[in-house]
Amino acid sequence: MSAGIIYIVDDDEAVRDSMRTLLESYDFNVRDFESGSDLLEDGGLSRCDCLLLDLHMPAMNGLELVEALRARGLATPAILITGKGDTLLAPRLAAAGVSVILYKPVSSDELFHAIETTMAG
Repeated sequence: MSAGIIYIVDDDEAVRDSMRTLLESYDFNVRDFESGSDLLEDGGLSRCDCLLLDLHMPAMNGLELVEALRARGLATPAILITGKGDTLLAPRLAAAGVSVILYKPVSSDELFHAIETTMAG
């Protein structure tokens, strides 16, 4: 039985690959995308149980992606991952319903706890 479907959006291919490998080793079904626009073009968003999004990406950052999904009526739980803190974003993150923010480097235990908490609702 699958642990759930997780979509990863990160512009860094090495990060996507390592997260995919880690999550698949724990029976998650994983799809990954290089950009927010790639994810928005995908037709399977309603099947996703949790989003792992890089906050700082070119063109559309992770928060803008969450806001675009919410505007489409999709309430998929989202975890943002960042290497840089930005307290000015806190009100927008809360308004968009971002569940958790993780700061790089993220340990596997920290990641799994965040996913478990987020998917439990």
